[in-house]
Amino acid sequence: MATATRTVEDVLRDGGFTRFHRKVVLITGFSWTFVAYEIILIGLALPKFRADVGVQDDVTFGLVAAATLLGSFVGSLVLGRYADRHGRRAVFQLSILWYSVFTALTAASWDWPALFAFRALAGIGLGGMLVIDPSLLSEYLPPQSRGRFMVLLDFFWPIGFLLAILFSYLFLVAYPGNWRLLFLVSAFPAFMAYLFRRIVPESPYFLARQGKLDDAAAVLTRVTGRPVTATEISREEAVPLAPVGDLFRGPLARRSAVTVVVWIALNFSYYGLFLWLPLVLFAFATVDLYQSLVISAFAQFPGYLTSMLLVERIGRKKTLALFLILGGVSGLVFATAQDAVTLIVSLVFVSFFNLGAWGAVYPYTSELFPTQYRALGFGLAEGVGKLTAILAPVVFGALLAAYGEVLLPLALIAVFMGVGGATLAAIGPETKGQAFH
Repeated sequence: MATATRTVEDVLRDGGFTRFHRKVVLITGFSWTFVAYEIILIGLALPKFRADVGVQDDVTFGLVAAATLLGSFVGSLVLGRYADRHGRRAVFQLSILWYSVFTALTAASWDWPALFAFRALAGIGLGGMLVIDPSLLSEYLPPQSRGRFMVLLDFFWPIGFLLAILFSYLFLVAYPGNWRLLFLVSAFPAFMAYLFRRIVPESPYFLARQGKLDDAAAVLTRVTGRPVTATEISREEAVPLAPVGDLFRGPLARRSAVTVVVWIALNFSYYGLFLWLPLVLFAFATVDLYQSLVISAFAQFPGYLTSMLLVERIGRKKTLALFLILGGVSGLVFATAQDAVTLIVSLVFVSFFNLGAWGAVYPYTSELFPTQYRALGFGLAEGVGKLTAILAPVVFGALLAAYGEVLLPLALIAVFMGVGGATLAAIGPETKGQAFH
């Protein structure tokens, strides 16, 4: 009997981009919007929590704002490990359903600890989506299309931002109900996403690694639209992981240090600012809160697009460093703004550069580490990032409570961006044009 020589990668490459891929990109993208949706939604609803569930001070505000991020950290670790061992499809479906259920139950919160608990539990589902959606999507896409369609996921982020603004405006301003109805209604599109996700099959890579070649062939037939048999594909072998300690020794130590600094800068600046942004803008009496948020959201689209173009033209390092430094400068202007025009213009630039930096950090991080260390490198980045994201709104709230104004926490966010960009520019290697091992 002839030995199979085609890998799953070969089959996907030959099959090209198909109708199946368009559906999966839309399904994963729609679910991706809920991560951004959650970030701005909680910030818009926080003022409504004061009298209703006893959220009275800025420190408690910060804790409630960080609850979903804390749950996301747990969900990423637990559900990511489960997906590696038992398959992607079950987690792909469970994570969005879990988020939907606990988002609906948030409406039943009777005090702020209950609110914290329900948001943390909902965050577990978000954490599952953060690790499983890009993993599963990448394992369906042909290699020649994988890069640009993975970056396309980021374009769904500002869409989620806009949806949260719309839902909040409808239920808290235009047709005032209450924040409980807002969370109850917010669970419905997430549940619809769960129904759509049921059509997505298991990853062909996972099936091939498990030796289930008949099942892998059936999935590849569906993906490519061409008949694929089990006899023509080979079993996938997992790449062995190197020791974690190797990341901090020898030539990888500098790359790991750059990874830690950049991911701390990005997560602290994004989650510290945008979770508190509605309250910051609300305190500025001369601007319209919802108009300002919409302008901020639309500024994110060209930020991503510009980043996508520059990483190929001037390099990953230069693009990321430039966006972080200019984001820090814009953040300082925003922190010290004395009039509405300066405030809005600087917010536009902060949104442009901060979200554009996110578009550059993923390809840069993936290329910093060779194959046997890539999963560890991303794990380091995600772990540091999530811990920073949890701390950022709490630190913001603590500084606000201690000093009574937003200048210091906003300035600290700007400094984090600038220092992250300067550190990257000084010691970070360029990866553009280097061999991808």
